[in-house]
Amino acid sequence: MKNVLYLILIMTCSLGLTTTESSLGAEKNEFKPTGLQLYYGNDSEVLSDLQEKMQKGQVVIIELRSLSQNQIAEIVKKARLVGSKVIAYISIGELGQLEKANFEQFLKEKKIPTSLDSMILSKNEAFQSWRIDVSEKSWREFLKQKIKHIYKQNVDGLFLDTVDTSDLYITRKEWSISRRAQNVKAMISLIRLIKAFSPEKFIMQNRGLNLIGKNVFVGDATGIFIAGLDLAHSHPDNPDGLLWTGAYAYSSAWIASKERDLIQIRKNGFTSVFTLGYADTNVSRKQFFQNSRAAGFIPTWASSNTKLHKELTQNTETE
Repeated sequence: MKNVLYLILIMTCSLGLTTTESSLGAEKNEFKPTGLQLYYGNDSEVLSDLQEKMQKGQVVIIELRSLSQNQIAEIVKKARLVGSKVIAYISIGELGQLEKANFEQFLKEKKIPTSLDSMILSKNEAFQSWRIDVSEKSWREFLKQKIKHIYKQNVDGLFLDTVDTSDLYITRKEWSISRRAQNVKAMISLIRLIKAFSPEKFIMQNRGLNLIGKNVFVGDATGIFIAGLDLAHSHPDNPDGLLWTGAYAYSSAWIASKERDLIQIRKNGFTSVFTLGYADTNVSRKQFFQNSRAAGFIPTWASSNTKLHKELTQNTETE
């Protein structure tokens, strides 16, 4: 009997040791974001500079469509060596000029009777792109096809742009409140579907701050509340990162409330919060970095949102 008890004790201790070692290993290998770099261009000198500046914990956002296979492979290889992550740009709420023909071809090949015009809600004149209804099944299938192609490049995840198309859904007066709510829910579910598609990938959401809290108000003077992403709490399919683009450039009661949400999200630690400031806005570079770091956010700085394809972003007050 003593021998049996001794054997059980040894097995229990061994199991505990194995579990502890496994947990420590997982913790050791966990990626902890500490920096951000964003570059949409393909200039060889800038790309070389980007690789030289890569460091452990840095998230590097690139636009694959502007790069060759060799360029992508070199960037990914360097990222693996230093411990950074390379994530690829994808627009999920707007259809750019380059993608319009591709989407029309997709609709034709799949023999989808719904016309593209019926999915387009308005045009973004600043970027010559079209805001789209993300509740459309064909749009989701198109994005899924794109994501599969992107992941073949061995990147570490995705940068989800144009999430703020959901702002248009909230305020679209020609829609009923229930229709607006349907589309906001569709954007939230789309974000989570993309994360669930490959859970190991690092997914960063850009903008869409109306969605980040526990609830989203949909309507005008009156309306309804629906469930938001609730990034301050754990959800297996929520994004890993959130970028506050144009941070501290403007002030209002709404922005102040969103900043409080972002601080709580950062403190709870389920979604990392990044900030991107611009020199051509009302915030000074020094104030931007001071505010970001005081809140515990991960900052980066650019001269303008129109030059992200020409130059690297900068990560200190004095670069």
